[in-house]
Amino acid sequence: MKIQSRSLTLILAFLFSLSTSFAQSVEEGKKLFDANCTACHAVHKEVVGPPLKDVHKRRDEAWLIKWVKNSSAVVKSGDAYANAIFKKYNEQVMQSFGSLKDAEIKSLLAYIKDESGKAPAPVPGATASTTGGTNEGSGSGSFFTPTTLVVGIGILLMLLLIWFMLGRVKHLLEEKIYVQKPELRPENYEFKFFRDTFWPWFRGLNKTVATIMGVLIFTILFAIPSSFNYANTEVGVQKGYSPSQPINFSHKIHAGDFKIDCKYCHYSVEKSKQASIPSASTCMNCHSYVQAKEKYNGKISPEINKIYTAVGFNPETKKYDGPQKPIKWVRIHNLPDHAVFNHSTHVKVGKVACQKCHGEVQEMEKVYQRNSLQMGWCIACHKESNIDLANNAYYSKLHERMKKEGKTEVKVAENGGLECSKCHY
Repeated sequence: MKIQSRSLTLILAFLFSLSTSFAQSVEEGKKLFDANCTACHAVHKEVVGPPLKDVHKRRDEAWLIKWVKNSSAVVKSGDAYANAIFKKYNEQVMQSFGSLKDAEIKSLLAYIKDESGKAPAPVPGATASTTGGTNEGSGSGSFFTPTTLVVGIGILLMLLLIWFMLGRVKHLLEEKIYVQKPELRPENYEFKFFRDTFWPWFRGLNKTVATIMGVLIFTILFAIPSSFNYANTEVGVQKGYSPSQPINFSHKIHAGDFKIDCKYCHYSVEKSKQASIPSASTCMNCHSYVQAKEKYNGKISPEINKIYTAVGFNPETKKYDGPQKPIKWVRIHNLPDHAVFNHSTHVKVGKVACQKCHGEVQEMEKVYQRNSLQMGWCIACHKESNIDLANNAYYSKLHERMKKEGKTEVKVAENGGLECSKCHY
């Protein structure tokens, strides 16, 4: 009985390890798929290459490993299936992934197999405005925001205090004169606050002085608050800005429908302070073959033709033999010259998602500036956001120190996120 029990335990342990190994391989496969495949492939639909659903049923594992490592070699070997794919997709050779190990490719296949058994996810509808959104808080509403109203009332109270003090000084000086020269004191004289403090000012004013005072009061009550509000919320603030571009590039199609990773096109975002505008050659990685003819009655998309014109590409001969013309993109997100924003610090180190600052770009047909990008907006984010200490090796030393101090979370603001020199130097 003990032997049988021991055997049963070993069998159960073996089965559990297999299930655990499979779960880990699927998870690892998803990471590999997202990092290497999404630019050209999806499981349930055609992108640049064929859909990968049930690919494990069409070819065996050994064949698929060879294909992933060196697809051109499989085509050259005369494999009928490989050559059929090669011809169907305009003789486009799939990128080789020779650096991937067999175990990694098996994990990749395990993920595709797992996804093949699931229903395709519906394409999300556009929930955000694609024409620029609204300009809430941009200063086009009431002049009397809380800040400007407080400033205006403060200035008014300060002037009233000065007025009152000068009136009191005037009254005290008159009392001194009346003591020395009683004959100058008016009959039945009795000091009254308003009459003797404020009225003489109005009674003695001429039209010029009255006009100046009226303009001054209007300026204090209306012009200064509205000007302050305008300068604070509109000058240099491009929230909602959505210019027309020389090529109508749709982020909804590329990043949304086809789920192309932002970093595939904006490749410098993890290495530089700039996210970089993708070069036309990056577009040609796909569009030398993808021409969207099905949407234009068999003709090449006019927007794709603009890319061909820019790089001097002849779609008939598939040669770059024409003159090249730069694409004059219009910059959307601008910061003042005295402010510095580093993309690599936020994306690579801080692991901040693009949508955090730019909004749901994958749903935008036409990109617009979603947030104000003002200093107050940045500071609020630094005060609210926690540093992911546990899952970020960059902060390993800080994490160890925080654990010793008994802290469970650290805000960006506590780690130098509010230092002026971080963004202004």
